[in-house]
Amino acid sequence: MTLKSYRVPGTIPKKVNSLKKFLRYIGIGVFLGWSVALLVNFSIYQHTTYQETWVHPVVDGILFMAVMLALYFGMLTLYEKKQAGASVALAVLGVFSILLAVFYFL
Repeated sequence: MTLKSYRVPGTIPKKVNSLKKFLRYIGIGVFLGWSVALLVNFSIYQHTTYQETWVHPVVDGILFMAVMLALYFGMLTLYEKKQAGASVALAVLGVFSILLAVFYFL
């Protein structure tokens, strides 16, 4: 065994830590990009109907993306702990989303 290949048991290699940081930055970047896009296109959303909104279409869009960001980080954490649990959770959320879409749009 060479000194370069030795790793202290229980430690995480640097590549894994940098990948985790990268995945977190992707989630934050998508959230910030979505929020900026909503604000840039404010004039379009200003004329959107208020019938299906809680506060305002732009605020609802940002709140929706905040919930999606929380789900993203939750699934990322669950995947790091137990991959099978994350797969089941994603399947359940997918079925729930499809049922919710069918319920609201039919």
